[in-house]
Amino acid sequence: MRLRTFFLGSALAALGACTPGSVGGDDVIGGDDDTSLPGTALCEATLSLTGTMISPGTVPTEDIGCVPQGTWTVNVTVSDEGGCGSVVVPGVYTYEVVGTGHNETITSTSNTDQEDTLGIHALGSGVCEGSFEHIWPVDGGFAVILLKADATSWEQTIEGYGTYQLWSEHP
Repeated sequence: MRLRTFFLGSALAALGACTPGSVGGDDVIGGDDDTSLPGTALCEATLSLTGTMISPGTVPTEDIGCVPQGTWTVNVTVSDEGGCGSVVVPGVYTYEVVGTGHNETITSTSNTDQEDTLGIHALGSGVCEGSFEHIWPVDGGFAVILLKADATSWEQTIEGYGTYQLWSEHP
């Protein structure tokens, strides 16, 4: 019984913890949507993502799994401006992924004047998820976007979603 209680407690603690690169409200335990914004965020808009992932050599096969190396081109479209009024975001982000394992490097090759936090991990079934957060100053504060781009390496396609937030102070 103690072991089960320990694992349940650990799982609940993990669900409640913040993860790097997460912004905005996610579903909370119980299924209610948390509509409050973090910190000094003033508003939030929803983004849609499409794009391509071009491998540097032979296109990987589905059985190999997540193979993130190559050039990721992520097209960003505002799908719902929320309460942000007129949302202006760069229409394209590109990332170069080289190396493997602990030697993997992800570099943003566009919009290089923005602060960024970049990461990629395997979702299973061969899909790689890029988590790309960008921050830059705008009139009235700071723009923060989080892009969740799912790349299917054997199809060389990207789709996903994201959020845009306007913050009154640097997050």
